[in-house]
Amino acid sequence: MTAYPAAGDYYKAVQAPARVFTVPKLQAAEFVWDSLGPTLARGSSAVVFQASVEGRPQALRCYIRNDASSRDRYSALDAYLATQDLSPYVSGTTWLDGAIQVNRATWPVLTMDWIDGRTLNEYVDFLVAASNAAALTTLAAKWRELVALLQNHEFTHGDLQHGNIMVDQEGRLRLVDFDGVWIPQLAGQSPPTEFGHPNYQHPMQHVWGRWLDTFSAMVIYLSLVALGKDPALWLALYNSKNLLFAKNDFFPPFKTEAWKQLAAMGDPQVNELVRRLQECCDPDWVSINSLEMTLDQQAVTPARQPIPVEQRWWEKRPVAAAGSPVAGFPVAGSAADGSASRPWSQGTPPAAPQAPPAAAASSSAASSSAASSSAASSSAASSSAASSSPGPSSAAATGAAQAATARIAAGSLPAPPPLSAPLGLAGTGPMPQLRQTMAPPGVTIWWSAPGSPSSAGSRPGPTPYGHVPPGPGPHGSVPRGPVPPAPGSPMPGPSAPGSPMPGPSAPAPPASATKPQPGPVAGAIALGLGIVLLIVGAAGHVSVIVIVGLVAAAWGIWRLVTGAGTKPPG
Repeated sequence: MTAYPAAGDYYKAVQAPARVFTVPKLQAAEFVWDSLGPTLARGSSAVVFQASVEGRPQALRCYIRNDASSRDRYSALDAYLATQDLSPYVSGTTWLDGAIQVNRATWPVLTMDWIDGRTLNEYVDFLVAASNAAALTTLAAKWRELVALLQNHEFTHGDLQHGNIMVDQEGRLRLVDFDGVWIPQLAGQSPPTEFGHPNYQHPMQHVWGRWLDTFSAMVIYLSLVALGKDPALWLALYNSKNLLFAKNDFFPPFKTEAWKQLAAMGDPQVNELVRRLQECCDPDWVSINSLEMTLDQQAVTPARQPIPVEQRWWEKRPVAAAGSPVAGFPVAGSAADGSASRPWSQGTPPAAPQAPPAAAASSSAASSSAASSSAASSSAASSSAASSSPGPSSAAATGAAQAATARIAAGSLPAPPPLSAPLGLAGTGPMPQLRQTMAPPGVTIWWSAPGSPSSAGSRPGPTPYGHVPPGPGPHGSVPRGPVPPAPGSPMPGPSAPGSPMPGPSAPAPPASATKPQPGPVAGAIALGLGIVLLIVGAAGHVSVIVIVGLVAAAWGIWRLVTGAGTKPPG
């Protein structure tokens, strides 16, 4: 079978749409160009162009691999979306067979609505740069709400990661790239050839089915919740290919930098989410529930006997002595917070010991302060109560947590920067605005700046020992103030009896007038002479002449740039 065209082949072809497209509406398409050519975004399986098709902004997806997707898969997706209400989060697509001719063959083109927005990592970077922690918290709640909607409609994206999630100009989350999608209509077909981004997928298990997105959705949700509480995590853990986690973080014993940073926060909600994600990192774990059910799983898990220490796959170490701290991530009910340690979701947590009155009052005051400061904290408290309280009260607490999440998600998100506005580098926020005017050469040369001893037209007069002339201190100049004596020099003190009283110090001899040097004319002559010597030395392979030419040329350039009449320092 003929190999699919490369991205560069498509890039050249779309520059003449009337000649290469076989579909009339694409022949009349107007592509968006930058200073070099048509704008494009390249993925692992396709390249995407932006064009105006029949007056509507469209994204044209051209495949560079023959196993990426097929007409049957996207036809089934279109039929599914026609019966589901997932707009605007999931937009419809159109598969066009043989729509573009490249390398003497025709190839399919997938068209979809163009989303004017930013990818999730770019949008988070925008919020972090603005120190907008409230918007990050709202983003986390909106993400959890979106995942619940998708999973309730039996829609699985298959590759949830920062590059496939966008935020449009209305602050809405949008999904793109449906090559790995699972819907009931595709249940009997073979799975896609790609397993999704490794920084978001389970390290061992990848079962293509209804609940495949649960693990990656939890990774994103925990990252956004943590960033809403401490945006500084972004600079510490973001590397442009993730949010906070990398694939190496999903293996025991969970001692990587990401887990350490989250543990240092000491936040109850983050600790609980961390514990649940670590449960899901079990090599034998297979997702059989939605994200909501996984987060609330312990509220409905039947009580079991605690698992013996020797059978805990994540703890391969001897049992710590009673009362001694156990290294690792602090979780609710662990020895780190004063209660008996418990295994992960396989056991029922024991009742917490009775706190002293003073401690209870302090804890109550802290809880009241946290509840009044953030709705997210109340959500965390409700979730924690749901994990430790069986029966109807557990269901009520779960409902309260979901209501708190919905209340936060009801907030609006700021619009991302338009695509025409440059974003900053990874994790650094917006790029600084550079000055568009250049300073005169004399200003940029520190030894010829005004106030420096060697500047033209400035002749320092006699100054007492230990002082410098007043004036502004440019870069490289000595700061104003007394200069300490050199080590070993005699320190002034009371004079000995009979010794003469010190009188006024003799004035320092006036500085000799600096002999003016030739001006720019001498620099031009030296530069020309240096160039001649360089040519002669290079032609004759005489290194000495080449060196002399370099020195003369350098001196001439310096003379032309500074235009000063004094010698450089040293």
